[in-house]
Amino acid sequence: MKLLRRQPLKKYTSLKIGGPADYFCQPRDVAELKQALAFAREKKLPLAIIGAGSNVLAPDKGWHGLVVKMGAGWHHLTVEGCLVTAGAAVMLPNLVVKMAQRNLGGLEFLAGIPGSLGGAVTMNAGAWGKAIGDSIVQVKALNSLGSEKVFKRGKIKFAYRHSQFPKGQWIVTEVVLRFKKRQRKNIKAQIMAYLAKRRACQPLGVPNCGSVFKNPPGHFAGQLIEAAGCKGLRVGDAQVSTRHANFIINLGEATAADFLQLVSTIQKKVREQFNITLEPEVKIMVESSSVWSTKKKSTR
Repeated sequence: MKLLRRQPLKKYTSLKIGGPADYFCQPRDVAELKQALAFAREKKLPLAIIGAGSNVLAPDKGWHGLVVKMGAGWHHLTVEGCLVTAGAAVMLPNLVVKMAQRNLGGLEFLAGIPGSLGGAVTMNAGAWGKAIGDSIVQVKALNSLGSEKVFKRGKIKFAYRHSQFPKGQWIVTEVVLRFKKRQRKNIKAQIMAYLAKRRACQPLGVPNCGSVFKNPPGHFAGQLIEAAGCKGLRVGDAQVSTRHANFIINLGEATAADFLQLVSTIQKKVREQFNITLEPEVKIMVESSSVWSTKKKSTR
């Protein structure tokens, strides 16, 4: 296991925000991941696990602990009929395209989401009313003590943008997904349709973390934010996208403080106008005694 010191987290997050991590590593297999976890326990270090860093806000001060990013050994893919076994570091767009080449579909809605499979499972990622949890057969994971466990479909609790893994302190390492046999041309047409929808309304090509807020029941967060007059609102170099109000973009030198102040302002304006409190979807790194958690902004 190779440990790096003072690695800037902005290099590893899609928002391009974040100070240096005291320790950083990319384990290549389960053995190295267990070594990393043991190191964090021995040194009593706060531990953070990041995938593609596409739904993460890292703190400006950095991380006074160990950050683990799943390395090259977690990109494997095997196919048996309609069942696909994939490592946690497999990127969602690659997964969808490679399965289309084998006439396997059902997860086309993930096309264009710049995240890794492990992160997608942890937050039950989805779009347009669909979620990855619906296609999961089993998940292999480690806890912070290095113990491995296989979770079968019926024992996994999925909800909107949520799974049991963050609360249960589990690190997803491998996933088995069930695809559906379809004609390749139909799968590719669906992929292209989803990509076109993203290009039409999302700020692609600009540093961002994807959707910032969860959709409240019966509402779309982006519509509420726009109606509250927040579209284009800016704090420092963090700005509410003028293309889609549920995206915050980094115009160049945005800080985590800028981002969080903008989040707080959006929440306040939406609450004042609609009596609805928006809940962040982005994961905010907060140091704790174990695996990193999601910081909940105060609604008062």
